[in-house]
Amino acid sequence: MSKTFVVNKNVKRIIDDADKRPSAVADKAGIRRDIFSRIINCRRPVYADEVIPIATALQVSIEELFKSSAIEEAV
Repeated sequence: MSKTFVVNKNVKRIIDDADKRPSAVADKAGIRRDIFSRIINCRRPVYADEVIPIATALQVSIEELFKSSAIEEAV
């Protein structure tokens, strides 16, 4: 699998797993809701200055956002 949008996919997965509302995460991260929607739907990359606020809003480490699964790496 391509490494493209790994962070975006992890953000969406974490939101889904934690049963959080994307709008609440966007607000907490200080990112406009429409922009955040584009991020979690892989229509816009996560910019470097957004990584820490998103990780903080999700209460996860930065490493968790960049993690790719072994199954995806093998494909």
